[in-house]
This record gives sequence, C-alpha cells and structure tokens, in this order.
Amino acid sequence: MMRSKISRREAVLGLGALLATGVGGCKRSDAGEPGVVRLGYLANVTHAPVIAGVASGRIARAIAPLKLETRVFRAGPSVVEALLSRSIDIGTSGPAPVVITQSRYGDGTLEIESGCGSGGASFVVRAGAKIERASDLRGKSVASPQIGCTQDVSLRKYLKSAGLDSIENGGDVRVFAFAPATILAEMRRGELDGAWLPEPWATRVVQLLGARRFVDERDLWPDREFSAALVVSRPQFRSAREGDLSKVVAAIHAEIDRAAADPAGANEETFRAIDQLTGAGPRNIFDDACAFVSFTKDPLREAVLAFAGDACALGLLPKVPGPSLFA
Repeated sequence: MMRSKISRREAVLGLGALLATGVGGCKRSDAGEPGVVRLGYLANVTHAPVIAGVASGRIARAIAPLKLETRVFRAGPSVVEALLSRSIDIGTSGPAPVVITQSRYGDGTLEIESGCGSGGASFVVRAGAKIERASDLRGKSVASPQIGCTQDVSLRKYLKSAGLDSIENGGDVRVFAFAPATILAEMRRGELDGAWLPEPWATRVVQLLGARRFVDERDLWPDREFSAALVVSRPQFRSAREGDLSKVVAAIHAEIDRAAADPAGANEETFRAIDQLTGAGPRNIFDDACAFVSFTKDPLREAVLAFAGDACALGLLPKVPGPSLFA
C-alpha cells in the first residue's frame, strides 16, 4: 500500500524549516565561504550540461583557483531550500520552485542567472490503466517527484484543464509525491496509474513497464519549448561575489555549447555520471530519453512567466513575480 502523500502545507515548496533556516533567520553569510562555490543540481537529463561539467571536472577547472563543492538533490524544491538556507550558492532547478518562492517571499529572494534545459518531461500512464482521454483520470492515482516541483505544477494544471482536481482540493484524482524510483516501482505493482516525470525517468517507465507516453509536455507549449532547468542564485550572492558567480555561469554556458556541438560526447558523460549517482538504466533507454531534451542559455523568460501564471491560477503562489526575478 502506498504511503500517504505529503501534506499541503509541506508540499508547496518542500521547505519544512524555511522560515527558521532560510529567509526568516539564517545567520549564514550571503557571500558563502570565501574561495569556495557550492553548486546544487538534479540528476535529470534536463540538467545534463551541469552534470557532465561537474563529472568531467571541467567546471572545477574553469573556475579555479576557486574550489567547487557540489550537491545532488531529488527535485527543485530541495535546491531552492538549500539556496535560501545558504547551504549552496548556485543551483539548477525547474521554474516552479523558483517562481513560487519569489512570489511568496518577495522580489530579491532569488535571481535567474541563465537557462540550462528545455523540454524533457512527460505524463506517462500504466498499461492496463484504461486511460484513453483526460476524463479517464477520474478516480485514478497519479504522481510527480515532489509536490511543488515543476512536474507537479504541470500535472495539476493538466488536471484543471480537463475539469479535474486532486482529492485534497475537492476533486477525485489521487495525487502523490514520490521519488522517481518509487514511482517506477509503484507503477510496476499497479498502485499508480500515471506520473508526470522528467527524463530519463519518463522514458524508463515507458520502456521498462510498457507504459504509454500520454502527454509529451513540449506539445503543450508554443514552439515546443519550455524551461525545464534554470541556473539560479541569490541577488545577495551576486552583490557579494559577482565575479565568482559570473565564472560559474560562464562555465555552465561552455557546457551548454559543448552539448550542442558534441551531443554524443555529452550524452556519454551524462550517462556515466547519472548511472553513478542514481542509476541511469539501460543505455538505449537513456539515449531515447535525450531526444526529448534540448539545452539553451536562454531562460525562456516568457515561458517562465507563463508557468508562474499557471501556478498562480492553481493557488500555489499569491502573485506572478516581477522582472527582478531575472538577472
């Protein structure tokens, strides 16, 4: 039997101790540790330029003599929590946790420094779940990696557009938050009917379980582009260490250029790194997953603001963030 879902209060950002450790009273310096830059990211294909750059040592070499320290997170809300608690200085996250945080805590909380990844998310449904159209989701159980993450907002928006809603909001769709590996296991057991997942997990579920890609999220956006991974920091960190921040962003931009120039090489490095971090699965599945992702330095500002508007309509944030969100 599936464990109970995260409470709505915890869920919106996954920031259980935010006020105590982050915006409300953190005593850690906005400048971080002198001579060190702490970078957080996710082990998803949408973050591949950062993953490959860290694993190869190129980002560390590019910012030397600064020392690079890295942390890997499960989902974007955890990256944002670490930024606000000053546990990291720079992070990559999908847009949802970023816009929700900026809206809730005000301009000057976070700053988008660059784009990183676009695309790379799908709603997959279990074979045998009898889901042929959106209305068939009524009474079903679905999941995302973490409530308040980008895929969670996309899932809830899709349900709303179909006239559906989660049980906690008075609807009749059961919405859970599980780590992607747990989602795979629960769908294999038949306990979950579908999930909105980033790559390579969406493709893993499709190919390992015979699930169906019900929605490729690119099809829901103009020009099939939407922000999936952004480079984010705090304005205060920029003020204190603008040169160091610029070095890291430039190193990430070089990795984005490398991924565009040599996609096969970038895929190989990313596969090996993700396999060590979380298990990448069979190589052919990973390569198929990469076809759903593209990389860009452009933060896709209009798509981010549209996403913020969607989250606002869902009641996840009180207002759409202002222009100060972008560097």
